[in-house]
Amino acid sequence: MSNLVSFWYRSFYRRTIIQGAVILLVVLVGLALIEQVSNIENVHSPRFSSSIPFITFDFLDARAGIDLSHGLIFDIDSNDSRMDAILNGAWNTIRLAVVLIVFASLLGLLIGVGRLSDFYLIQKACTIYVEVLRNIPALLQIYIWYTVVWFITPPIAEAAHINISFFGANILTDAVIVSNKGLAIPWFVRESQLGLWFLLGFIALVISLIVRRFLQKRQDELGGNQGTNRYPALIFFGALILAYVGLGAPFTTETSSIVSSGAAGAIKNYGGGMVITGEFLAIVVALGFYTASFISEIVRGSILALPAGQTEAAKALGLSAYQRLTLIILPQALRTMIPPLGNQYINMTKNTSIAVAIGFSDVVFATRTISNNAGHSLEIFTTLLVLYLLMALVISSIMNSLNWYVQRSGI
Repeated sequence: MSNLVSFWYRSFYRRTIIQGAVILLVVLVGLALIEQVSNIENVHSPRFSSSIPFITFDFLDARAGIDLSHGLIFDIDSNDSRMDAILNGAWNTIRLAVVLIVFASLLGLLIGVGRLSDFYLIQKACTIYVEVLRNIPALLQIYIWYTVVWFITPPIAEAAHINISFFGANILTDAVIVSNKGLAIPWFVRESQLGLWFLLGFIALVISLIVRRFLQKRQDELGGNQGTNRYPALIFFGALILAYVGLGAPFTTETSSIVSSGAAGAIKNYGGGMVITGEFLAIVVALGFYTASFISEIVRGSILALPAGQTEAAKALGLSAYQRLTLIILPQALRTMIPPLGNQYINMTKNTSIAVAIGFSDVVFATRTISNNAGHSLEIFTTLLVLYLLMALVISSIMNSLNWYVQRSGI
């Protein structure tokens, strides 16, 4: 007995036994769940009625039979395969997540800095924003923006046309068209020299970064303001404009218009430009505002974690509020900020799954519809699990790489 007790109290053996038991339990539970799902699916299929689960993905090559909208670059119609439909839904989810990450990050940064502002009204307004929006469920906010705000837009036959004017001169007619069909805005049309323009833009970006690094070293040696951001930006944007003119406009823009079809033109829709659907806009606004309230607290906490002497030293050097924020405070706060930001980005990407509640054609909508039509729930939801896992791993890898760069470079 004493030998058994001494064996158990050896940490290596104890950890091995506990971890092995947990792994065995997880495997047994997983096999039981797979068997139950397989039995449910094969109840009407005598061919696969055995208790051993039969998993196949051949059904994904069949005709999808559904249309998926809200796509950018391409849409899927009912004649495409089920795999194409799932991939298009995944593309819609990725596109939505990227827009949300950019929007929520910028808004969260502004709100987080605003909560530390010396202006009483700005500080209280940002505090109210955070305390209200982060305590309202995300799904409820999506419903509010979609049903209460978006449904007040006029029908497409009575769409609101917004022109862009400058000192009374009409620059762009029908720049924005608003209706219950979506928000139509101008978009780019590719011309023959677009690839060369992108190549020249990349070269200009590299040169600008080299110039910025040189000016940064010069500023560290000589002091003063050497225009570390201003001059590289002028080089980059100046090169883009010169290349655009020299290549003869490698891309142009087109505005949207309302086109009629059907009997007597009864069916109206947008033509040209880019259309942002009401579902996409409602999700971006709702989830963006919701997640920004959490990101703002990450920003505020990271700034407050810095020693107060950093800000006082920056003031003593005569730096302006903008210089203190961009040169001293935020670069140091970024080290603390990046890890929790990665968690928020992953959570926000997973939260896009509730967009199916208002009919947005994301990957959940596509997989659920295919599962309802074709069955194979185990295969369908395994595919969905893998897709979300891949998205989370990509975000985590990017944020880990950024965190490694920031910690190593000493920004």
